[in-house]
Parts: sequence; C-alpha cells; structure tokens
Amino acid sequence: MINRLVTLYAKVFSKPPLSKVNSFLFHATLRGQGYNNYQDGSESGEEFFISKVLAPSNPRVCVDVGANVGDYSRKLLKYTQAQVVSFEPLPAAFLRLQEQTEEFRQRSILENRAVGEKNDRLVIHYNPSALAHASLSEDVKKVPYVSNESKVEVEVVSLDAYFGNGSFESIDFIKIDTEGFESEVIKGAKDIIRQYRPKYIQLEYNWHQMFRNTTLNSFAELLPEYDVFQLVPGGWMKRDSRDPIANIYCFSNFVFALRQ
Repeated sequence: MINRLVTLYAKVFSKPPLSKVNSFLFHATLRGQGYNNYQDGSESGEEFFISKVLAPSNPRVCVDVGANVGDYSRKLLKYTQAQVVSFEPLPAAFLRLQEQTEEFRQRSILENRAVGEKNDRLVIHYNPSALAHASLSEDVKKVPYVSNESKVEVEVVSLDAYFGNGSFESIDFIKIDTEGFESEVIKGAKDIIRQYRPKYIQLEYNWHQMFRNTTLNSFAELLPEYDVFQLVPGGWMKRDSRDPIANIYCFSNFVFALRQ
C-alpha cells in the first residue's frame, strides 16, 4: 500500500506545475530529518545535546576544536562543570572567545591555534565579515556562500601532540567544527581517542565535505567503536552511516557516541 502511494505521489508531483510544492515538501522533510537547522542552538539540536545528554554524563574535560567566537564553548561551560579546552586560530575570533569565556576562566583553557593531523604551520582562508567560515582547506571556496579571500599563516597542532603528554586525566567530549578540515583533526587524534575513549565526538557536516571528498560514512570508518546520531530540533536520532540519505551534503550536526 505504501509503495503504491509513493508511486502515485511521484507520478503526480514530478510534473512541472507541481514542482514548487514538491520542492517545499522536500526541503521541509530535510529539516525534519535534521538538515539545514542552523538558525540557533535549539533548532540545531545542540542545546538538547549539551543540556540533556552531555551534562548528565558529568564530563570532566571537553574539547572545542574550531571554537570561533566562543558560543559553543560558553554553552559547555554553562551547562557542565567540565574543564573546557578551546582551539581557535584567528586573532579576531579568539578575542571574542576570550570575552565570552571570561566568566568561567577558572575552567577554561584557550589556545590560539588551529588543529590538524600533525604539528605544522598552514594557511587559513577566511572572510573578516564571516569568521565562522574560515578553513584550512582552500577547497571550501567552492561552496557558493563562502568567500574566504583573506588568508594568514597559523600554527597547527594535533590533538595527539597536545594531549599526549598525560597532563589530562580524561577527555570526555570533543566537538569539531573546522569547515571541511574535520577528517584531518580526527586522524591527528587517533591515539588520544584510543587512550581516553571520549564518550561523545560531535562533527559539523555540510557542503564542505562534498568538496573535500569525505562522507559521513568515511568519518564512521575512522571511529569504528562509535554509533552515529544526528541532532534534530530538540533531540537526536540514530543513523546508519552507510545509508545514502544520512550522507546528504547539507548542514547538520552528527554525534558519535561510544558504543557500550
């Protein structure tokens, strides 16, 4: 019965006069599935995850890679009692990060550095008017709304090198939002992920991955001990990373939860 209804729908709504209706329903469905909900933390599902999932797990150390102006770091500091280590390479964004976390300075460690696969110095491409789009990958300039015409050389550190000296007793959560450079960050963190076994790893997923030739499934293969969840407004849903629908190149946040 369902297949017959779907077939009928396809026959009717694929016709040009109904294309706008079909497009509206398609984009509305994407929103319901957890895509393109970037308006605020409530719509993106991040408020739910931090307050209802992460905070009750009592994390001791959280890592914010690609902290930008500090919105996410501040939420981590507000909702949890964890020590938060934040990485942000751009000076202008780092200044705002300092301001946003000043209230929690006793639990906040701020690093004016980028994160990658290894310790290095690399060029970061950015737009002074849209600092959140800054990326160590020049490929993401192919994203239509990205205009990273400015650039500056920055220090890059791997998480393995930064945390490998044993000065931290635990790492419970890692958030990675590096505008297409997420794969390099994970590859540079394989040792500490194996050693500390963080409960959750959050990745932003977007058009950028298409131009970097990465997929949700390729991230899942880098994190084989983790189940994949997609954040939706007010919740999260478990996903099969091998499902093509879970690999749609639209904005979303995915959380990798350590399998019990």
